[in-house]
Amino acid sequence: MKVKYLALAVAAACVAPAAQADVTIAGTFAPVMLYTNNGSQDTTAANAGPLGTGSGALGGKSSFSNFQPDNASSRFSITSTEDLGNGGSAGAFIDIRGAQGGFTNQNAPGDSGLVAFRYGASIGGGRGKLEFGRNFSPYTWTMINNDPHGGAIYFGGYQIIGQAGAQAFWHSSNTAHSFIRTATGVHYFSPDLSGFSFKASYIRQGNKTANTAPTTGTKETSEVRLSADFAPADMPFYLGAAYSNRKNGNGGAPRSTGLGLAQTQTAGSGSTDTAIMAGGGVKFGDLKVGIWVDQVKYKSDGVTAGLSEVKRTAVWIPVTYALPTGSLGAAYISAGDLKGSNASAGGFNGNDTGAQILQLSYSHNISKQTQALAMWSYTSADKFSLYGAQYGAKSNQVIFGIQHSF
Repeated sequence: MKVKYLALAVAAACVAPAAQADVTIAGTFAPVMLYTNNGSQDTTAANAGPLGTGSGALGGKSSFSNFQPDNASSRFSITSTEDLGNGGSAGAFIDIRGAQGGFTNQNAPGDSGLVAFRYGASIGGGRGKLEFGRNFSPYTWTMINNDPHGGAIYFGGYQIIGQAGAQAFWHSSNTAHSFIRTATGVHYFSPDLSGFSFKASYIRQGNKTANTAPTTGTKETSEVRLSADFAPADMPFYLGAAYSNRKNGNGGAPRSTGLGLAQTQTAGSGSTDTAIMAGGGVKFGDLKVGIWVDQVKYKSDGVTAGLSEVKRTAVWIPVTYALPTGSLGAAYISAGDLKGSNASAGGFNGNDTGAQILQLSYSHNISKQTQALAMWSYTSADKFSLYGAQYGAKSNQVIFGIQHSF
């Protein structure tokens, strides 16, 4: 149940004539216990890889296990909506999510994602809603809306979809290399048009610096993001696609890489990163099965040595089954080996850079507002893959707990 009240005190404090706004306070709190069992390659050879120096061999195996309290997807939000008449409305919101419910913020280099802070002010009507603020990207919304685990946003697909792994290009400016994140900018949400809807965002990071010459200084990072969905209410199928195009994510400087081959770039050269995810699914009563294909590509201009392009393709199969007492979720995610272009002699060898994830979840309804939940995820990364915390991670993660929404 959501708590609603009239924001009369706020309106009375304004110089303009007092107006009434509906304010909604809502939240989900999901403290859980987390068990992790992780085995991986020794990270002493941190830059080893198929393009690394010498044999590219990794060190020995290492492993650990841990059992601790954690947070699955706790969040707290306040939303205000004002009726402008004639079908129009204005509003604002703030949404705070906990650690594992977090997404890296493009606009804050080095943001660890410990708190996913969203906020915005909007105005809209029959032609859709225009919002200014920090929100999920259309790419992220596509993931959330198709997540088979109730939008838990904990682990699994978010470790692979929308990124090529840490063994690929890292931006030297620390801009997030993943396309699954929040960012501050202008966001548009269309109305539902007989089952068809779309979202669009335009982002600028504001990181440009003064130049002493045409080829020096930090370039402006900007991004265009789009998504479209077609889900007719009377049809047993749905389709969707998401696209992002980011310019100068490298800030006009060479990018480091975990593949063991440094990049040399002409001063002031830019970069173009793109990601596209497309797919859909079918519904058979209480069963919903989807399949999505995701491709991410990082490309640098003016490269004289090292990697000028890296890309990978992944497949995501989410499955949801509604039960009288709750719901079952399952997913399989597979990232293929990296492909790329090497401006240096020797070409590109992306062998053993893929990863696979299998996950299951069960949510049991204790009441309308309270559920017991359990999730299991197994990650198997190839020996030169950094989708996990370390090279070649073989990881089991289990969480169980109770979540309550209001």
